[in-house]
Order: sequence, then structure tokens, then C-alpha cells
Amino acid sequence: MKAVDTRYVTANIPAFLIRSLVAALADLGIQPARVLVGLGLSVEDLNDPACRVSFRQGREAIVRALKMTRGQALGLETGRREKITSVGLVGYAMLTAATIGDAVKLGLELQKDTGSMLEFDARTSADGVAVTAYSRYPDPEIHVFLVEEAFASFMGIATVLAGSEFKPQRVDFAFPPPVHAAAYHAVFGCPVHFGQIENAFVYDVAWYKRPLASADPFAHRQLLEFLAYSGARKREASEIIESVERVFRQKLQERNHSAAKVARELGMSERTLRRRLAESGVSFQSLLERSRKHRAMELLANPHMSVEQIAYAVGFTDPHNFRRAFRRWTGTTPREVRAEISKL
Repeated sequence: MKAVDTRYVTANIPAFLIRSLVAALADLGIQPARVLVGLGLSVEDLNDPACRVSFRQGREAIVRALKMTRGQALGLETGRREKITSVGLVGYAMLTAATIGDAVKLGLELQKDTGSMLEFDARTSADGVAVTAYSRYPDPEIHVFLVEEAFASFMGIATVLAGSEFKPQRVDFAFPPPVHAAAYHAVFGCPVHFGQIENAFVYDVAWYKRPLASADPFAHRQLLEFLAYSGARKREASEIIESVERVFRQKLQERNHSAAKVARELGMSERTLRRRLAESGVSFQSLLERSRKHRAMELLANPHMSVEQIAYAVGFTDPHNFRRAFRRWTGTTPREVRAEISKL
């Protein structure tokens, strides 16, 4: 069996993109919760600034959404709903930068904090500044959506930074024209080329040097310092949280999880474990509950497992207690979730 890349299943991507996808689906008259069924996520989770998703979760939500909106420009619809502030403090830091070029450079440096599922780079040439997009994990099913979403969001961000007169010189796409190709011209207002060697959002270098009306050196420095501090804390928090969740995943079926036992597994004292979790803003019990919830949601997608079997698999000896806990976690029942999954 091929080993799964742990980065693919680690929940470390801010949920900004998926939150915008959910908003686009709602505007299109589709029940957003349907794309999250069985993924261990709810619409309410997405509204938590601390929410993170794995690439696998994001991919599955996008694939489902594309099936529900077949033929529509869902990536463009998602991206154009995003504002510069949709990516949290990174957006505010970009707004307070000295120039458009400084804002773009900052956005690229902190791209992992913006929730994108692509990788971006930029280069300057005689043609202008080209921001290029590459797949983090090659996946033809969602690649077009991700590039559409990213470049449509670039338009919204650039318009805020540069003003309504901003227009790219051209936008290139490394895939054939989709069925909704006409929508691209309406979004970008410039020459659009398909079947190119790379995905590139190209604009005049003169924009790079333009000062920002919203520039604020003091606020900018404050934001950068806070982002650096917050990033360090998040990395520390991520390490301890991932370590505890790994122990839970390996032994989730056990009935008696204790902080002391998990601490021994991790080579630290119970006091140290509880202190580090508290510093990360979580508790031992909340992590255990979250691990059980996520695993239960995943197992419900398997029609060959009964609710009773799932209850035992996530550490409950009494299926009734599992159903009660599941309603507390999700506001619904395992049976209702399984019915929703069967419709997908």
C-alpha cells in the first residue's frame, strides 16, 4: 500500500477558501452543509478563525461542489466574492504596506497563511509582473477551480489596492477553455489565453511602484510583528496538538484515554502536557472529542459499518451515549448524516 503524504492529511490550511466556497454555494441556492458531510467539518466550524482544513478535506469539498454546479464558473464565483480582508490579518498587513509591490511581496511571503491550496511565485520581465500559480498536489479534478478562484481573488485584491481602473495586461491558463470560458473575460476585462505553458496573472510593472493610499508604517509594523509572533505560537501549538491527535488516532477505540497516559506516550509529564495545550488554547478533552467526531464523520461514509460499530471504533461502549455525543458535536444524528452522504 502506498504511504499517504502526511502533509496531504494534516489540517494546517486556514479555512478562508472553503468559507468563500460555502458562501458561493449559498448564493447559488445550494445547501452548503452538503459539501461538508462526512468530512469532520461543519459550516459553524468554518466560522471559527482558528479552523484549519487538510488538503484532503478541501479537495473533497471542492469536488462535491463542482458536481453540484456542473457547467457553472464555480471557481470564478468563489474568487470574486473574496476581499483583501477575507484572508484575515495578512490582508490588513497588505493594505498598510507602502506600495502595491510591497503588498504583493508580503502576500507571497505569507501565502501559506492565506488559505490557498496552490503555490504562487512572481517574476518581473519586459512583459510586466507575472504572478504564477502551481499545484501543490497535482489533481486534475480541482486544478481548474483552484486557478480560477485564485486569479479571480487577485482581481478583487488588486482593485482594492490600485483602484477600479486596474486591469491586468493578460491572464494565461495552462488548460483548455472550459465550457464557461466566456465568464473569464467578464471577470478579468483583459486578453485571456488558454492552453498556455503556465498559469500567469500578468500586469504592468508601473503598478508595482504605486504608493498605497491606505499605507500606515506604524500599523504595518505592528501587524508584521504580531503575525511573526502568532506564526511562532501557531507552529508550537500545531506541534503539540498534532502529537496528541496522532496518539488518539492510533488508539481511538480505547475506552479510557487519560492525559497522564498520553503524556507518557509523548515523553513528558501530565502537567507539561496540560500546560502546553492550555497555551495553545485547547484542552485535552476538547481534542479527544474533536478526534472522535472527525473519525465518526469519516466512518459514516462507509455503508458497511453500522452506527454501533462506529461507536465502538471511536471509543464508546454504549451506542446510545455515542448518538447523544454526536448530536452535541454536530446538532444532528449519525443516521441523518449517513442519509446526506448517500445523496452525494
